[in-house]
Amino acid sequence: MASNTRMLLAAITGVLASALILCATASCGMMQNIPSVMKITVLDEHGHPYGFVSISVINEQGLVVSSGQATDRGTLILGKNEGMKSGTYTFVVKNVSGLELPILSPDKVVVPPGRTVDVVIKLGPAPS
Repeated sequence: MASNTRMLLAAITGVLASALILCATASCGMMQNIPSVMKITVLDEHGHPYGFVSISVINEQGLVVSSGQATDRGTLILGKNEGMKSGTYTFVVKNVSGLELPILSPDKVVVPPGRTVDVVIKLGPAPS
């Protein structure tokens, strides 16, 4: 009898493990719905914090999905309260005058579900 119980438990464990692996490989839509957080730091071309810029996060469809203003130290946390969906994003950064600043890196950021992603945006020289 104990042998049958062990075999049943092993079978159930195997099925559950297979289901979890299936979900982890993004075949399960539930994993995609776990919100993420994006911690952004903006640096100038010399590697110094660039504060008070506005940052827009753009999805693959070209829509602004989140935005905010960096602190005096060039930091901004997005998704802390509302969460960010997993996906691939680009950025638009503007100074206090509304002038769009050139971004040297990153070209894009991939945000997996349920993660906190640290992003460092390095800006090029401001256009003259």
